[in-house]
Amino acid sequence: MFLALFVSAVTIVSATNKMAIDYYEAGEYATAKSHFLAGNVDAMDSYYLGQIYFKQNKVDSAKYYFEKGLQLDATNAYNTIGLATIKMANDPKGADGMLKTVSKLKQYKKDAGIFTAIAESYQLNNNDLQTKAYLTKAKKADKKSALPYILEADKFIEQKNNGEAAVRYENAIYFDPSSKAALLKLANLYETTRTQLAFDYLRKAIEVDPKYAIGLSTLGEMSYRKGFYPQAMESYEKYLALVNPTPKDYAQYATILYFNKQYTKTLEAIAKAPQDYIMERLKMYCLYELGNYAEAEAVGTKFMQNTPVKDIISKDYTSFAKTLAKVKKYNEAAGNYEAAFKLDTTKLEYLSEAAKAFERAKNYPKAIENYQHVITANPAHSMADIYTLGAAYYNGGLDTVSIKDKAMRKAYLLKADSTFKSMSTKFPDHYLGYLSSARTNSALDPETTQGLAKPYYEKALEVMLPSQTERKSEILECYRYLGYYYYVKNELAQSKVFWTKVLEIEPTDSISLQVIKSIDSSLKKGKQ
Repeated sequence: MFLALFVSAVTIVSATNKMAIDYYEAGEYATAKSHFLAGNVDAMDSYYLGQIYFKQNKVDSAKYYFEKGLQLDATNAYNTIGLATIKMANDPKGADGMLKTVSKLKQYKKDAGIFTAIAESYQLNNNDLQTKAYLTKAKKADKKSALPYILEADKFIEQKNNGEAAVRYENAIYFDPSSKAALLKLANLYETTRTQLAFDYLRKAIEVDPKYAIGLSTLGEMSYRKGFYPQAMESYEKYLALVNPTPKDYAQYATILYFNKQYTKTLEAIAKAPQDYIMERLKMYCLYELGNYAEAEAVGTKFMQNTPVKDIISKDYTSFAKTLAKVKKYNEAAGNYEAAFKLDTTKLEYLSEAAKAFERAKNYPKAIENYQHVITANPAHSMADIYTLGAAYYNGGLDTVSIKDKAMRKAYLLKADSTFKSMSTKFPDHYLGYLSSARTNSALDPETTQGLAKPYYEKALEVMLPSQTERKSEILECYRYLGYYYYVKNELAQSKVFWTKVLEIEPTDSISLQVIKSIDSSLKKGKQ
């Protein structure tokens, strides 16, 4: 073997699987291995496979591939280096001899790749002195090579020294601007600290090689993580066109499609992805967005039953709740909103939605409980928060189907009245509190014999009149009540004033015309 190395003028044959090498250089060993094994394995493929297995602590497999590489090409120096890497653990001197023999071959005098491979052999065996020595030789052999700097940087990454790693990667692309591996690794290193620069490096790598699959997938995934969803989809689709997509690829693609609101295409991708709870989650989301509520409910039910509670997120509960509401399972919907709130107690809007769902289920006690919680938990609660609480009491007071007890309905109306009064006190310049009090008191006095609603309709009218155009229907409501109130009291002239005001806004209002006609007739008879 050594004689062959000395006497042969050897040109190392590069592996034909460029994509596999790209993944190997990026440190994606599992993917690289699958690409190497997908075709005919040549001598260099064997070297890379041996390196992968060695780094995975599978020494027997590593030895098998290094030996297979030499069987395919006895002059392949890389596989000799690989065997020396294994030998070093038990026979350091023998390994040194093998590596020195390779390093002294004339054909490798200017080959930075060989010297870097030898340096890595020592590095994998924790021999820092020899690692540095051969890295220096690699840099002298070819001053334009990125390889020795990338190996140095990778070691710093292992040591969690990102600053020194960045310097070495920058050196790599300074000497070789076309080094895809260095550009990719810099992009990954800078993603969280210098995001725009990370994207710039990825784009440069893809400019160097438009079919750089791992660069395209990384650009897609990074764009997704940063919320640039159209860019993520474009890049990832270019990646998919270059490879035979795996189920894992389809899972990532489905996620990107979902955030691009491509719901039908998301479902198509999910069908090719691993059938796990993450994909079931996306399926539930998409079916809801597409309006397939019955199917979304079925998927959601299965998802909630089969997914460990620790893996369920608040959006799962809220999405399932919205689906349940669409199929009119309001109590169940409310329960899921409450579960979402337990996961994130800062989201008071979840309780508001729970309250609305309970109210639609005619479960007024639970609705009121949740509305009240929203107000109590937020001292800066809004007028809308008070209004929805009052409206729940009010609707309960009017619901003769769900609440048969008349006394209970009256109690609800009285609570509505006090709630709306507090609303008017806190927001005295807004009409809604007064108008809501007026409606509530009208319900407490359905025959208008006591005129309970009168002062509130008058106050509401006072606040609304400056905005007559915007509040037309509410103003008409006030006029009609006051007209009816005075009619019941037999104060016909005053009643006519308000019915006339209705006609000023709605000249063809049939009820007003009839009432005024009746009033005029009565007044005429009274004069006679």
